[in-house]
Amino acid sequence: MTSFTAKGWIGGIGAAAAILLAAACGREAPLEERVAALLARQDLSGALELVGAAIARRPEDRALHDLRVRVLLAGGQADMALAAYARRWGGGGPDEPALFREIAIALAEQGQASGEGLVRTRAAAALAGLASPDLTPALRRAAGHPDASVRAQALQGLAALPGGEAAEILRQALADSDASVRAAAVGGLAIRQDAEDRAALERALTDPSSRVRLRAAASLARQGQAAAFQQVLAFLRDPDESLRMQAAEAAGHLGSREAVPFLLGLLRDRNPYVQIYAAEALARLGESRGRDRLQRALQHPDRSVAMYAAEAFSNLADAEGAARLVEALAPDQEVSIRLYAAWTLGRLGDLRGLPALTELLAHEDSQIRMRAAWTLGQLGNGAGIPPLRQAVLDPAPPVRWQAAWALAAHLGAGAPVERDRKG
Repeated sequence: MTSFTAKGWIGGIGAAAAILLAAACGREAPLEERVAALLARQDLSGALELVGAAIARRPEDRALHDLRVRVLLAGGQADMALAAYARRWGGGGPDEPALFREIAIALAEQGQASGEGLVRTRAAAALAGLASPDLTPALRRAAGHPDASVRAQALQGLAALPGGEAAEILRQALADSDASVRAAAVGGLAIRQDAEDRAALERALTDPSSRVRLRAAASLARQGQAAAFQQVLAFLRDPDESLRMQAAEAAGHLGSREAVPFLLGLLRDRNPYVQIYAAEALARLGESRGRDRLQRALQHPDRSVAMYAAEAFSNLADAEGAARLVEALAPDQEVSIRLYAAWTLGRLGDLRGLPALTELLAHEDSQIRMRAAWTLGQLGNGAGIPPLRQAVLDPAPPVRWQAAWALAAHLGAGAPVERDRKG
């Protein structure tokens, strides 16, 4: 049996009663009421047949085409709704952002049930990127998903929502079994000023995970707690290089020059990536030696290290690394490097990666096409919209879904919310 997701659409049983009344009066009920009555009986094929007949009589009536999309959504056929909506682009019709957003949300919930981890994560990220109070129930469900990456993305979406319910879900997530979820909860609570949320952050300072403790310390330091700032500085000497990187990034954003001597020491770190994080933080704090080190890192023989230096410059809204990034777009480079370079250039408003991304939308590997669609969604000024509209027709569902999620962000409230570093 078809699973209907919008049984109450256009009145439900009330519409059926209206049809009976109209019949008794000797006139035909309006089309939407007849469609609603069929959906109330879970007769999706009958509803589609009715709408299809109306479209055959009035093929130029855009409202009828939109009605078909809504019927498909009501019947739980989000992928077919996407295909039906896409036909308007071929006919030159205007977009309906609210309707397209409904499609993207339905696909995001569907994608969370995928057997592929990347699809589940991207679906949850899409839902988080579209976050608004009406999506609180969907985000609550995602926050209870078996996949920790889905739960973490859902918490990022909830962090953007006002009100006590979202805050309560974030606080409860501090007891999650997965450290990445607890870290996401800390990040969400950090932007709130409620005393209960600050108390939750203080409890997170004793979390078993160093990553969670560091994020909690950085959040409290941002709120002016001197002791928490000292904890961030202590992490700059942590044996774990990933924690040293995260601590350096946090210290740069906290804005205190008290961190400068510690960060200068990290310019001699055995890990070149730690050096780059420290150099970026120093540059952010106005220390010229940080920028000098980043410039040298752009010439590093390891291309990955050079790309990180270019990204660090982009974090500073500095195009110093653009030339190295453009080199990495060449067709003979690794696909992951090309995608990374295009993404980093896009953050600078530089669209020279657009041709490479468009080319990668035709790659034989559907995961690469999906990543190309995601990256196109990160480009500003709507530059990625034309190729994304083509990607909506991709034969692989994850690719066309990713294209839809990216388009929904652009057609609605603007560009996707940017997360910490590369997504």
